[in-house]
Amino acid sequence: MTSSTHTLSIVSDFVCPWCYIGKARLDAALDKIPAEQRPQLRYLPFKLNPAMPDEGMARADYREQKFGSLERSEELDAQVRQAAEESGVAIHHDKMERTPNTVKAHMLMAMASSLKGEKGDASIALADLLFNAYFTEGEDIGEDEVLLRLGEEAGLPREVASAALNDQELRSATDNLADGLAGQGVNGVPTLLLDQHFLISGAVPSDDLVRIIPEAIGILEKAGT
Repeated sequence: MTSSTHTLSIVSDFVCPWCYIGKARLDAALDKIPAEQRPQLRYLPFKLNPAMPDEGMARADYREQKFGSLERSEELDAQVRQAAEESGVAIHHDKMERTPNTVKAHMLMAMASSLKGEKGDASIALADLLFNAYFTEGEDIGEDEVLLRLGEEAGLPREVASAALNDQELRSATDNLADGLAGQGVNGVPTLLLDQHFLISGAVPSDDLVRIIPEAIGILEKAGT
């Protein structure tokens, strides 16, 4: 059960490890927040790699270009794995062969957010599946067949998911939304936006979120927003 009057928008990219870690921390926090104070969740797109080719690229090549060397990339990966383990999620960099373009994953999420799947809130289930597929299983979440399977597992009819992945208007809307958020000052992820008034940046520890979210809701309700 969640509050029906407040929305927590989660701005993220599904190839961002700190978004995966941040989601685990948020989930842990929400479990500790009274049901009447839990906001509804929605996912909004962010382009972590805006110049990524549609077909993605080999992860080793991408990381070497971005960080200057594979040694530096591996150092950062080790830090991420430690933080992930502490937050209760598994990241298997050894399984990741490609860094995908995530625009289609965001398009599928946009469709899921507009529908209720057979298993409930398809968008929440889909977020779990996308993060797990990439970070734990090393799957290419830029591939249509992978996305169609994950959509079905989340409760989306395959034909609906397929239509979403090939909808050029949806692609333009997704790109525009991501660009618009960047223009509003969202320049890193994860970022949480509570009713578009409160901005919480970074993979905040769950104990802090347990305090921050109800306090922010209280301030908004007192202000009548």
